[in-house]
Amino acid sequence: MSRWQDQGQAGQSQEPLVWERVAWRQGDGRYTFEVTQGGLLGKLTAPSGAAFTIPMVAWEGLLDALAAARKTRTRAERGFPARSGARWYEGEAGELASAFKGGRSIAELARAHSRTEFAVEAQLERLGLWDRVEGRARQPGDPAGHPPEAGAAPPPAPFPFPADRD
Repeated sequence: MSRWQDQGQAGQSQEPLVWERVAWRQGDGRYTFEVTQGGLLGKLTAPSGAAFTIPMVAWEGLLDALAAARKTRTRAERGFPARSGARWYEGEAGELASAFKGGRSIAELARAHSRTEFAVEAQLERLGLWDRVEGRARQPGDPAGHPPEAGAAPPPAPFPFPADRD
């Protein structure tokens, strides 16, 4: 039950709040919006006296579009690089690996590929060149991304499953 329904007297029917006319000021002008013909049409009147009448369904669509436009911002406005979120194509992944092996930094690669640093690290990790946990390049012969320590025990064997298990 809404707050408005709670405030009514017990036993009384609750009617929805309906706006038939709204007026507001913008600078020196006064605008009005009226619902006409039983809710089928909406009429906006400007301070100059000019009026614009269209079906209420169209007004609702316009208001929804305005709300969506305010919420939606371009990638540049959100501060993301142009290719953020786009798939890495095969040639691009190869270029990334070559440049990384050639000594380019994560920041340089991110700028060159119009990606975030996180995306570059994730792709390098997929290519087996970067360890995101350690935040460093993987060493040759280090499949897990961690160099073996001197005198360290070998990693445990995977958990054994019975032969009949899927």
